[in-house]
Amino acid sequence: MTFWSVMQDTGTVRVDFVYHTGVGRRIADEALLAGGWDEQGRPAAAWSTTAMERFVAEDGTAAFRASVTLDASTSWTVDWGVWLVRPDGSRVWGIPAELADPQVTTQVRQLRIEPQDGPAAQAEFRLATHRHNGARRLIRDTGGEVDAGTGPAGTGPAGTGNSLGASTSFGAGAGAETAERIRFRVWAPHARGVEVAFAGPSGYIANDGRGEDDQLTRLPMRAVAGGWWEAAAPGFTDWVGRRYAYRIVRDDGSVAWRSDMYSTRQCGAGDVDPCGAPYDGPAHELDGAVSCSVIVDTRDDARFWADEFDPARPVPRRVEDLVIYELHVGSLGFGHTAAGTFADATALLDHLVDLGVNAVELMPMFEFSGTRSWGYGSSHLLAVKQNAGGREGLRGFVRACHRRGLAVLMDVVYNHYSPNAQRCAWQVDSTAASRNIYYWYEGAETDHPHPDGGYLDNISSGWAPRYHDENVRALFIASAVALLDDFHIDGLRVDQTTSIHAYNSLHADGSPVGAANIAGRKFLRELCQTLRVVDPQVMLIAEDHSGWAEVTRPAEEGGLGFDARWYVDFYHHLIGDKGEGPEYAKLLHTAGRDQHGPLAMGRFGAALTAAADHAVVYTESHDEAGNAEQTARNILVAVDHAPLDGETAWFALARLRCVAALTLLSPGTPMFLMGDEVGADQAFLHDSFTEAKEDLAGLRANRGAGQFACYQALVALRLGSPALRSRSVEVVAADDPARLIAFRRWDAGEEFLVVASLANEPATGRTLSHPSLAGRRWKPVLDTDAVAFGGRGTRRERALSARGETLRLDVAAVSVRVYRRRTTSSHHGRPWRRWAGKLGW
Repeated sequence: MTFWSVMQDTGTVRVDFVYHTGVGRRIADEALLAGGWDEQGRPAAAWSTTAMERFVAEDGTAAFRASVTLDASTSWTVDWGVWLVRPDGSRVWGIPAELADPQVTTQVRQLRIEPQDGPAAQAEFRLATHRHNGARRLIRDTGGEVDAGTGPAGTGPAGTGNSLGASTSFGAGAGAETAERIRFRVWAPHARGVEVAFAGPSGYIANDGRGEDDQLTRLPMRAVAGGWWEAAAPGFTDWVGRRYAYRIVRDDGSVAWRSDMYSTRQCGAGDVDPCGAPYDGPAHELDGAVSCSVIVDTRDDARFWADEFDPARPVPRRVEDLVIYELHVGSLGFGHTAAGTFADATALLDHLVDLGVNAVELMPMFEFSGTRSWGYGSSHLLAVKQNAGGREGLRGFVRACHRRGLAVLMDVVYNHYSPNAQRCAWQVDSTAASRNIYYWYEGAETDHPHPDGGYLDNISSGWAPRYHDENVRALFIASAVALLDDFHIDGLRVDQTTSIHAYNSLHADGSPVGAANIAGRKFLRELCQTLRVVDPQVMLIAEDHSGWAEVTRPAEEGGLGFDARWYVDFYHHLIGDKGEGPEYAKLLHTAGRDQHGPLAMGRFGAALTAAADHAVVYTESHDEAGNAEQTARNILVAVDHAPLDGETAWFALARLRCVAALTLLSPGTPMFLMGDEVGADQAFLHDSFTEAKEDLAGLRANRGAGQFACYQALVALRLGSPALRSRSVEVVAADDPARLIAFRRWDAGEEFLVVASLANEPATGRTLSHPSLAGRRWKPVLDTDAVAFGGRGTRRERALSARGETLRLDVAAVSVRVYRRRTTSSHHGRPWRRWAGKLGW
């Protein structure tokens, strides 16, 4: 809530409302100010609307403004917000931030009117802050129309934050001379003083100040509203490339050297952490998490994105239409032991196009400590990992994907900060635990046996963030918005959302902290809705293990607003090698250990049905392949870690084809980890992946050739059929002793019957009985036991005709057979036909 003084002599106050989009792309053509006042400016239950004027803000992005005269004869609180009118004429509410009250989810801004002396008031809202905070280029002309060339057409990104009292001005009007300058903004509400300091060639400033560039004078910063500090200087181009840090005098007089939490680039690309001591080595060898920040010109080059898309290869924009390939850039580059780069990832894209997948999910690529990490501990949430290729590398990779019709998703981590955050987020302006501004702290230090007791655990790798603080939320949302705005990312997978909305507990005694869970839910709704304001088609996936239905309920209905959630239980039922209990089916794990005993096919059938509920399902993810106590790739799980030769290798690959089919033909959105498609067997560990890189091309050419072909066929089958991309599923048979399950999928005038057997011996004359099997003949379209896939191809399958409700069929050992029939005369796309013809069906 904002308090403004008003003019007592007139009994009214003129309030200048400003709405900043903060994004480079055009997300709205018009805006309407809405608020709880009538035509006379008095409080009213029915809201009034006022057209807003569009102008160019200092950051070069679109903004809107309007002035309203409000009654000031008494004290009152006015609610207000903004409707954005999209280029297509549709409207969207432009205030995704909720009120702080834990009992409400209302998305408005509030302005307090008081009958006191003072000037006209200004109320602002900033949707996105990634172009506002940190070291940024500014222009002084704020009066002209937004230049259409500032970003690509269409809907773009978002962020949040209500940055009141910032330096936005109504400017000199259209036609005013435009001049560039640089401005630094850092949040340090408890600081006594802040300066911008510049580093010398080493790119590092030690705790005693050594390492500063003695040719450059520090810039003193001034305190502004909201605990922010600012400094500005003429020009911008000459500043680009300079390395800087903030010298902060904390509340106790101690000095902290901190990099910029809004940094868009860190100068280090190595593993060296001087731990605060003087450093005179090469800048590129520094750990990027602890090095100085670098001034970057983040302006978009419209020419770079001009031919981003190929009309013949449309990029999918619905989660239901995806087949996702999870990719760790650092694990690429077979033949050298350095971490892989975006160049390596781009070189892999032809392999993925051949495979047929249509989406790539990148493991986190924001700056993290060192070079040998999966990245699930970001230190700087807007700076792309420099040793992987930085901003330019990510932009080039996304463009290359889009040209090939591949959507790009990226993992983001907002449930904790980097454990090595000592020179960025940790104790920025105070050494007091209760004043550690980026972290949630309960009470005072004296309330706990030890000062650490007031921090919150949330089953992640660090203390919980301070979700109740608008500036913390704005940072996370700026990070997400920048991926859409600056890099054209198509969607996000948000790491461990359960830690954000459910797991928060007091470190001192483990007691739950409900306020933190509520604040976390508010944050996640704000995140999802902000991103949808920017891009209505953004794809949002939560890694959520709570089973809470609200995760995928639309945010405007009170849910969190995600399109889908990772369904890890599907993995436990399908694979199950992580020590799960008897409540899980554990099909692959059990099949590898017990050659002839029953498998819990019925239990797996329940998981298969549950996958229809907005789930992403997978044969493996990075966690299951390398982040658990019993870590191993699936090819080893399939044969209980026996040597992969002879019959053992055949059974391993055959079982992998089965679990791939059960995933790719399920009602969930399918995903698999890099290397699954060729039978990768090297340990995929979070800290030693560079020593265990897979030769994906070599595997594809040899042992994994059939596996790759099978994946190709399964992917083509799924993407070519609306029925297999639908959420419809019905289990028609589940026989534990026979190790068999059959299920039906349907939509748009076609049906599929999937029959899977993990039995080691074939079965002839097998019968399936179910009412849904009656009717037209079922024609075979795919068999994972085909010779082309590395199977035995024991016999050519024929069409199946039901007698009443019963089908009689032969079942090959360790195989999945797929049948299709039309229920209408519909003729949808048939990419799978080339496989049926190739295999002689």
